[in-house]
Amino acid sequence: MKQERLKILELLENGKITADEAARLLETIKSTADSKAEEAAEHVGEKFKDFAKHVDGFARDFGSKVETAYKEFEPKIKKASHAVLEKTAKVFDDISKSLHDSLERARESAECASQENECCCDSNQDDCCFDNEPKEN
Repeated sequence: MKQERLKILELLENGKITADEAARLLETIKSTADSKAEEAAEHVGEKFKDFAKHVDGFARDFGSKVETAYKEFEPKIKKASHAVLEKTAKVFDDISKSLHDSLERARESAECASQENECCCDSNQDDCCFDNEPKEN
């Protein structure tokens, strides 16, 4: 558009067209440019509307698929969570039992060692003398 305006001004400067003709040509160029800009804006607007329709459809479809997947996997996730909780509880029970047994053995050893004789309890309770008699070597 800039080149067209320069060409019209050049024609006017060289006397090939009159000032009125130059003014009409410049107005025609301006109105043509405005019209093209308006058409382009409408075209872009239509493209955005089409895009929005596609995005909206995609979003609905995607949401539906996510909902379906959630409904399908929810029981499996709950079952897996339950299994993890059960195994975790069993591990904690085993640790608790082991600690309790270790503490019990330590308490028994401490009681036996606190007696004023040569009795000391081994991990095997058959070798331990709880009747205050020293064990034979």
